[in-house]
Amino acid sequence: MAQRLSPAILALILVAAACGSTGPSPSPAAASPSPTATPPIATPAPTLAAAPTPALELADLAQFHAAMRPEFAADVDGSPDLTRYAIDVAVTFNADGTATLAGREHVLYTNQQTVALPDIVFMLWPAAGGQYASRMDLGRVTVDGSEVRPQMENDGLTARIALPAPLAPGARAELSAEFTVKAFPWTGGSGIKRFGITGRVLLAPTFYPLIPRLVDGLWQTLPAPPGGDTTNSDSALYVWRVTAPADQVIVGSGSVVSATTTGQTQTQTIVTGPMRDLALAVGPLRLTSRTADGVTLNAYLLPEHADKASAILDVAAGQLRTLEALVGPYPFAELDLVGAGLCGGVCGIEYPGEVFIDAGSAMPPLPGEEGFGPSDQEELFQLLDITVHEVGHQWFYGLIGDDQLLQPWVDEAATSYTEVLYAEKTSGAAAARDVLRKFQDQLRASSDRELPVGLGIADYPSELEYGVIVYDKGALFFDALRRQLGDPTFFAFLHAYYERYRYGFASARGFQATAETACACDLSALFDLWVYKGGAVPAN
Repeated sequence: MAQRLSPAILALILVAAACGSTGPSPSPAAASPSPTATPPIATPAPTLAAAPTPALELADLAQFHAAMRPEFAADVDGSPDLTRYAIDVAVTFNADGTATLAGREHVLYTNQQTVALPDIVFMLWPAAGGQYASRMDLGRVTVDGSEVRPQMENDGLTARIALPAPLAPGARAELSAEFTVKAFPWTGGSGIKRFGITGRVLLAPTFYPLIPRLVDGLWQTLPAPPGGDTTNSDSALYVWRVTAPADQVIVGSGSVVSATTTGQTQTQTIVTGPMRDLALAVGPLRLTSRTADGVTLNAYLLPEHADKASAILDVAAGQLRTLEALVGPYPFAELDLVGAGLCGGVCGIEYPGEVFIDAGSAMPPLPGEEGFGPSDQEELFQLLDITVHEVGHQWFYGLIGDDQLLQPWVDEAATSYTEVLYAEKTSGAAAARDVLRKFQDQLRASSDRELPVGLGIADYPSELEYGVIVYDKGALFFDALRRQLGDPTFFAFLHAYYERYRYGFASARGFQATAETACACDLSALFDLWVYKGGAVPAN
C-alpha cells in the first residue's frame, strides 16, 4: 500500500512526467470505447461457462506463456511444481446495489515440503471483514474427486481440509471448491478498503479460496491486523474465466487469451505467469494503453478521470524503466492500473500485475499545506506519487515476496525507497534528497521514532506509527545501507537479491545475508540498529 508525499516532492514527480525525462514514450493509444458512465444496473445472473476439463486445462504449461514477455517464457517451464488454479467466476450486479460472485475452482497442489502434509488450507479472504466489504460462503469441496467437509476456523476465514491420507513430499493433490461472494457498497468509516463496490466499480481481489503459505511446517492462517496488507501466498499459475455484464469492463491479473460476448453477458479467459494472487475489477472503466520496454501498461479509469491517464502512464513507464535498470526485469507482458475509490482520499493497493489507485478526491491538506495550489493539481500530484509506489511493489511483493503481516518492511520499506530511486533517475540527485528529507521530517515528528522497522503490523502502537516506522524509517534504512555499501555494491546487491528471490519469498535474515554476501562484510550492527532492536539513528 502507499502513503502520500508532501507537495514539494509531488511537484518533482509531475515535472518529471511532464518533461518526459524517463525517455521518449509512444503517445497513448486512443482510449478504447467504454460503457456509459452510470452505475451498473441490476443484471440477470450470468451462468458459468461450461466446465473445462480441469486436468487438461491445468496440465499444459505452454498456455501460461501468453502472460509472459517472450524472453521470460522459460520461467513458466522451469516451475512445474507451482500450484495451479483453474477458476470460473460469474459476476452479477444486484438491484440492491450489491454484487454477487459465483464461482468454482480446481486446484493442483504439489507438496514441496520435506514432510508429508495431513491437511491443506483455504483462506477465504472476502469473509475477513475490516478491509473487505463482503461475505463469502464455501460450497462443495472435493479432494481427488471425493467430497469432504472442511473444518472452519477463524470465524469463517479459514477452511482446513483433512486429506484422506498424508500427502507425501513431491506428491500432488487435486482439490475443487464451489464458492459464493456477496460484495457490498462501501459506506462510511475510515481507513483503506480493498474489496467491495466503490465509485461504481467492483473491486474483488483474492475473491476465491486461496492456499496460504506453509511456514515452519504450519499453514499461515493469521487474520490480518488493521492498517496493512492481508495475504501471504506462494506464486502460482492461474487460468481463469470471468463472466460479467457486457456493458462493463473486466480487468483481471494476467493476459486475456480469449473474449466472447453473448447477449447481455461477456466472458474473458485470462492466464497468468507465476503470481501470488489475483485481482479483479469490473465497472464502467475506460482503457488507455501504452507500451514501455516491451510491457503493455493499461490505465483503466472512470470516464470523469480519463484525463489523468497520460500522466499516470508517464509515471508508470518511468518507474518501470527505473527498476528494470536498478533491480531486475519485469517479466510479465502487461501491468494494469485501475482507478477507483479506496479510502476517500488518495491511496493505493498492490497486486501482482494489477494495482488499484484511488483516482478520485484528494486528501485534505496537511497542516501548513492549506494554501498549496489548486485542489485538482494537488490531487494529480498525490495520484502520481501513489503510482510510483504501487508500480514499485511489482518488484517488492509481486516478484520478491515476503511476509506482509509479520515482516512488512521487507516490501514496504523497499518500495518506499523506490520513490527515491525514481526521483533520482528521472529528476536528479537533488530531487532524491528532497524525497529523503520528507521521510526524515515524518520520522522526526514521531514519538516512537526509535522503534525498529522489523516488527509485525500488529506490534506497532498504532496504524500511524506502523506507517511512519515501516515506510518512512524503512526507506531511510535502505539509504543508510546504500551509503554503507557504496553505490556499486548496493546496486549489485539489489540485482542479486532479485535473482535469488524472484517468484519466491524473502525474509529479513535472507535479505541481510544477501547484502552481506554482496559486500563481503558484517552488517549486524546496522541491522540491529534499524531492523531488529531499534534505537536512535543518525540524523542525516
